[in-house]
Amino acid sequence: MLANPRHEAFCRALVEGESANGAYAKAGYKRSRKNAARLRTNDDIQRRVTELQANAARKTQVTIETIAAQLDEDRALALRLGQASAAVQASVAKAKLFGLVVDRRELETHVTKPMRTPGPHPSQMTIAEWQERFVPKTEEPNRPAPANET
Repeated sequence: MLANPRHEAFCRALVEGESANGAYAKAGYKRSRKNAARLRTNDDIQRRVTELQANAARKTQVTIETIAAQLDEDRALALRLGQASAAVQASVAKAKLFGLVVDRRELETHVTKPMRTPGPHPSQMTIAEWQERFVPKTEEPNRPAPANET
């Protein structure tokens, strides 16, 4: 912790996401972008901000080991309270976490109508059959009707 409480407040505000100017004002100083920028470059301030960010990262880091430890604590609490089913659930959750238990479910599939009518394979068709089946049909271009001359 920094000896100057305003500097400490400035660092904490920076770590919370404030701009240097916002953190400067939050620390109790009169708004001054120039002074905020200068304080931000101070070695002690930079060191403290880095330290606070590292502490925050360490606290929020979730790993398999931390989750397993929490499940062990939950199991122990459940056993102390005489709740066997909760203890079993904690054990099962830990086993799933480590991949020892895998949930399996049956999947139902539905037969759907084919997208196109089945027919002979294209390699077994004549050119005329292939063209009839695969070549897009084109319409005659619309021609204006002849004008009635009277």
